Amino acid sequence: MAEETNTNYLTNPEKWLDETVHGPDLCCIVIFRGSWCNYDHYYLKKLGDFHKTVMKQDNVKLIAWTSEGAEGAKKADQAWGLTHDHGYDMVLGDDTNALAQYLRDDMILEDLVITTPEQAQVSPDERSQMVGTYPHGLVHPAMVWYAHHGNLVLHWTSKFDPSHGRTGQKGRPDVEFLWEQVQKRKHALDHGNAVMPLHGEMKLCATSDVELKLAGCVVQ
Repeated sequence: MAEETNTNYLTNPEKWLDETVHGPDLCCIVIFRGSWCNYDHYYLKKLGDFHKTVMKQDNVKLIAWTSEGAEGAKKADQAWGLTHDHGYDMVLGDDTNALAQYLRDDMILEDLVITTPEQAQVSPDERSQMVGTYPHGLVHPAMVWYAHHGNLVLHWTSKFDPSHGRTGQKGRPDVEFLWEQVQKRKHALDHGNAVMPLHGEMKLCATSDVELKLAGCVVQ
């Protein structure tokens, strides 16, 4: 029986993670800032569309998670069509940050960045769109991939530095490069070889404000 959630609060993140990643051949959990973030809007749709056309045929489970809470996750899912139009299996929100804290404490995402909205330099317009208050902090973008029913094959965390301002908010892993690296590691596991998960520096997609506007994700 799958780990139960209470309005998307993961009561036991370790158990939930174990049960979630042991079903599909590949499982991706992507952490996003919230329903108000246009960079997340753009990237999650781009990743989801690639998932629908390419990754899904390889039995990939795609999950999005935010620290904005259950209402933030629901708003993002409905407004952006993540499960309905872009192939996501689940969109979860938990403002207790139980999953994020577990991933960081267990050294899976040891460099995961958690700040206050003020430290993240969220604009007044963005603040007005938030449906959550981030009582335990705003978790910045990150990603973790599992293959072969629980083997960690890739993890990435954003390098946001408050001293760098808003310029550090745009970078996300390049979708095609990301998939290529995941496939390489899964292929090695398919042949009985041990793999080290890819982490650290990764080719990023340059998400410009112009791209966002063309995609209908308007940046104020």
